Amino acid sequence: MSTRDQIEFIKRTTRNEDVKTKLITILEKLLKQEDSMTRKEILNYAKKIKPVMRGTAEYVALSPEIEKENLFWIPAYPIHHQSFSYVCHHPLKKAEGLKEIARLTTYHTYGGYHGFLRPSTDEAIIQCPKEILDKVCAFEFQTDTLDIRKIYHAGLDRHILTTVYYEGSLPEDIAAQEVSW
Repeated sequence: MSTRDQIEFIKRTTRNEDVKTKLITILEKLLKQEDSMTRKEILNYAKKIKPVMRGTAEYVALSPEIEKENLFWIPAYPIHHQSFSYVCHHPLKKAEGLKEIARLTTYHTYGGYHGFLRPSTDEAIIQCPKEILDKVCAFEFQTDTLDIRKIYHAGLDRHILTTVYYEGSLPEDIAAQEVSW
């Protein structure tokens, strides 16, 4: 269901006015963010903004139990229809010299079944504040739990995560990775 369709569905089916207002406010903000960038613009930002994950030199994951000290660059994956956090478990190299510049609550669709946590790169780029977008070179998804009942919000039909945005230098080999939709 598109964000527009979801807004209309909530307007028709949600009886509690406070809940309806809260959900529609969030979804209208997401819709405005989605409409503010073209696919070409998102792809161009994806060439300059890459995902990083926590873990070890052998294994990375989006998990509260994973090693918290080390941040790693990961291989390139399609930015829209495939979630790197769902399929990537082997890092390329340690990410060094990154400085956190923002930490935000972000909302993510899941493609198919809400029990699978599948946030995507395009969502991280679209939801990045415009005032820092040109400074960002990396982002990381974080969660305090993998209990899908605590991550998934049925009213929004999205997973809720924290996205951390970083500034710093993008290594040449990481910047050279092919970006695809």
